[in-house]
Amino acid sequence: MKKITFKRNELYEKVWEKPVSHLTEELGISSHKLYKACEELDIPTPSAGYWAKLRHDKKVNKPELPESDKGSFTLTIREESRRKKEQTKPTKQISVSKRLTQPHPLIKQARKNIDKTSLNRYNRVRGGTPLDLSVGPDNVERSLRILDALLKEIEEQGYNLTTKRKNKSYWMLISNGQDEVYFQLREKGNRTEVSDDQRWPEYEYTPTGELQLALFRETYDRTGKVLSDTKSKKLEDRLGEFFIKLEQVMEQVKKRRLEREEYHRKRREEKEIKEAAKKQREEEQERLNNLEKRVNSFRQSQFIYNFISEIENKQSQMDLTEEDQLKFETWIIWARNHADRLNPINQSVKEILE
Repeated sequence: MKKITFKRNELYEKVWEKPVSHLTEELGISSHKLYKACEELDIPTPSAGYWAKLRHDKKVNKPELPESDKGSFTLTIREESRRKKEQTKPTKQISVSKRLTQPHPLIKQARKNIDKTSLNRYNRVRGGTPLDLSVGPDNVERSLRILDALLKEIEEQGYNLTTKRKNKSYWMLISNGQDEVYFQLREKGNRTEVSDDQRWPEYEYTPTGELQLALFRETYDRTGKVLSDTKSKKLEDRLGEFFIKLEQVMEQVKKRRLEREEYHRKRREEKEIKEAAKKQREEEQERLNNLEKRVNSFRQSQFIYNFISEIENKQSQMDLTEEDQLKFETWIIWARNHADRLNPINQSVKEILE
């Protein structure tokens, strides 16, 4: 069990400084819990469209904090099973317009691209790009109104909304800046076999009128969260639940990202350790090779010094003219200089002491 205490003035500043989706990530609580704390402390929250207007430099109104004798509120976070049970409640009632009067730009674009007279093999309308929308002709307008309300609320809560083409299909993505979740709107269909060929059966697809909003971690993921029409509630009345499911899927994506990052971090550490060990071996081998070269060089220099000594002994036994004596001395100086160049002692001593 975990407790978080919110001070009224501080929470008021926070909810008007950052969108709900950013605050829930920062505070580690659900949006439902955050709205509950604001309600308990009589804190007004941004209305629909506030953050979108702010991003487009439009005039917005920030109401003053009303007077209240409530200074703080302590929120209790219970165990996971209890928390999941509480999150079945919608975080916010999202209103779906009866008509598209000022549609979201993506809705406006999708509406132009939809051809109700051309159906695909699933008997759904073609077009709708760049949105991931696949419904029968009778549900086009309803689907666009649902998506219009949803897209506006997604941006209102501070999420980034994008679309992209992947695997010859368009996908809608919601991002919080670090992680992204795919979602789509589909009309459920029934499949009926219309051929007797057991090897290559043919099917006919019929839309059922039941709309489904699905959230996925990846485009190939088919185990995501699904929100659909029910006998007691239409999808329009359940859009608040979408953001609960969005938080859950976003948390799964975050967990997988952190696991991947930890995996790659360990791989990098292992690689760095191996590279460091390899470098150490190479440096040690280089030192050994250098030592052996200097030993050989030293051995050669000692042979030359000994050879010079024998020459000097021989010289002392000979009766030489001044001119011959000078020739010997010149040669000895030349030979000793060469031996000195080969002798690595002075250089090695200097390196040892450094």
